[in-house]
Amino acid sequence: MAGTGSRPSHLTIYNGGDAMRFFIDAACGCSIGKVRINNEDNFFFDGKCLELDNQGLRNTACFSDIIKNGLCLAIFDGMGGENFGEVASFTAARHMQTVTRSLSDYFVSERRYLLKLTAQLNDAVVVAKKELCTDRCGSTMVALYFSSGYVYTCNIGDSRAYRLRDGEFLQLSVDHVEKRPEGERKKAPLTQHLGIDPEDMQIEPYIAKRRVSKGDVYLLCSDGLTDMLSNFEISDIMLTCEEPADCVQKLIQSALEHGGRDNITVIVCRVN
Repeated sequence: MAGTGSRPSHLTIYNGGDAMRFFIDAACGCSIGKVRINNEDNFFFDGKCLELDNQGLRNTACFSDIIKNGLCLAIFDGMGGENFGEVASFTAARHMQTVTRSLSDYFVSERRYLLKLTAQLNDAVVVAKKELCTDRCGSTMVALYFSSGYVYTCNIGDSRAYRLRDGEFLQLSVDHVEKRPEGERKKAPLTQHLGIDPEDMQIEPYIAKRRVSKGDVYLLCSDGLTDMLSNFEISDIMLTCEEPADCVQKLIQSALEHGGRDNITVIVCRVN
């Protein structure tokens, strides 16, 4: 995996006069699935992403640390056929390594930071698309951004973020897909993704802010998971797993057992 540089500063939360530090245990898995011959998924995890030519992760990646301001985790699902999808997701993931470092010196609100981040990732994919001389090149993005005791969800496309808290399983992201008649099985096309030229359309990522709580478990995933498993099936697996790495492995294995028709990328993190 390709790595990056230094980590951001510590996050300290004050509660009743006592400083409280939250810790994070996180795990990431990526499978090519049972049908595809190439991997169009990528991620930004512990400052790393997959190289352009890859077959997913052999082993689950893990890290544990104090939650710091600016901690960011993300998944990208490329699209476009041939190798265009891999180029789009790799471009976004690799560019995120650079952008998160360069933007860390800006004193702006978290929302403006995420809007600027998304715009720069979009521009990078647009450039890659033009270099490939194709219109069929884009990527979804779903990210968690931790800052000052809050977690920000930022997404564009249909890759999803969830939170498990006190037995309640909640989708934190919003799918950017065309509305389909009820009961229609055909997958709805995306209304937004990274790689749309700003001259054609201004993308509008969904951004939401929620307070972090001890015991929270967060899930990021590509549609290779959610197309194979229902929300109930996903939450049932998460409720039975103690460790994020175990949860990642069981989610991917279950998606494979249900057909594994697409690449599957999963990040699970638990707040302690």
